[in-house]
Amino acid sequence: HFSINSKPEAAMAGIVLASLVSLVAGQGASKEFPAGWNGRALTPPMGWRSWNAFGNRISQEMMNDAMDALTAKEWDVGVGVEDKVSLADVGYASVGVDEGWEGCHEGVNGTQHDADGYPVVNKKFPDLKSLVDRGHKAGLKVGWYLNGCACGEKKEVRKNYEGDIMRLHEYGFDSVKIDGCGAQVNQTFYAELMRATGRNYTIENCHWGKCGPFRGDPDGSSCPTEDWCPFNFYRTSGDINSGNMSWFRNLQSAERFLGNPPLSRPGCWAYPDMLEVGRVQGSPEWNRAHFGAWCIVSAPLILGLDLSKKDILSSTIPYITNKEAIAVNQNWAGHPGRFVETSGDIQVLAKPQPDAALAVLIINKGSSSQTVSLDFSQLSFGSKAASVRNIWQRRDEGQSSEKFVVTVPATDSGFYLLRPASGSVYV
Repeated sequence: HFSINSKPEAAMAGIVLASLVSLVAGQGASKEFPAGWNGRALTPPMGWRSWNAFGNRISQEMMNDAMDALTAKEWDVGVGVEDKVSLADVGYASVGVDEGWEGCHEGVNGTQHDADGYPVVNKKFPDLKSLVDRGHKAGLKVGWYLNGCACGEKKEVRKNYEGDIMRLHEYGFDSVKIDGCGAQVNQTFYAELMRATGRNYTIENCHWGKCGPFRGDPDGSSCPTEDWCPFNFYRTSGDINSGNMSWFRNLQSAERFLGNPPLSRPGCWAYPDMLEVGRVQGSPEWNRAHFGAWCIVSAPLILGLDLSKKDILSSTIPYITNKEAIAVNQNWAGHPGRFVETSGDIQVLAKPQPDAALAVLIINKGSSSQTVSLDFSQLSFGSKAASVRNIWQRRDEGQSSEKFVVTVPATDSGFYLLRPASGSVYV
């Protein structure tokens, strides 16, 4: 494994990379990588990534099509917006190339890296630099994917780390997802190499929520500490899928990072995986509940549906472009959100918002509607009276005093914003 303690000293292909000595470095040993160290992802990232819809069956042409779909101004997004807008306009302004670009077994000794450590690109992606340039011209950020699962590399090699980051820099990518299947698992080493390029990248740690040493390497952990987070968002779970309850199970994995102080915070967000909205088996309302859950816990909002299927995409537009829901996700008022109560089929989550407001999400995973009563003290809402805003319906619903009562239909959710009522007395 590789430490981060030595200075960058080698120039390779026009960029300076770190020449690191082989020492054991425990997780969090470096104070150089606190949360937000690179100034990226100070709000939860938003965008689209290819894996959920296509797996490794992707090509440069398909990625071009995804860029076109993200930037097409064809959606009506609600009251107060007269012109049609694009998904990029409302925040989904990043496109991610996932597994499928690699030239597996085309490198040295049947690996995916050549003898100099550079990753081999397959013929489906004839020019990654032009792909990135196309995205930038369209106003998008473009993300890459490293240390993947398809190629099965088993031996950790320092020059492969270096070659990966050289190409990341040369192609002009803005972000990178680092998976846990390949041999290069040291997150701190990757961060040091990225910093040495002179550019900042948004970094996803996809090590499946495995805290502690990952394959024996403390710096491969999926989980940050209070003073160590060399990535910008990190998986809290195994892979999500389109099954009816997959997203709900993954949501539970975020709770351990939402304490006081929270380990999910600006520049270092807990991430229960990509969104499956538009793909979840179940009703449109159950898909919407999934989106609300990611909003309320400040999870990155990375779409994963096939953007070419306009009928399905259209069914998601009312909520994935809901500016009030997105604002709950993006706002920071000191905490990323918390689990308030789980009782039977009901789960209640809340997230503080600016100006002493509080967002509340009530999920009903059961087969019948339920009426839920929540005391303001239980919600840690600091006022005796509140004005209530229905986020899903985008309408005001009057005032409540000292408690909040709503009925939530089966396999659905209620999403609300409580604001201190004018003249109310604080508890």
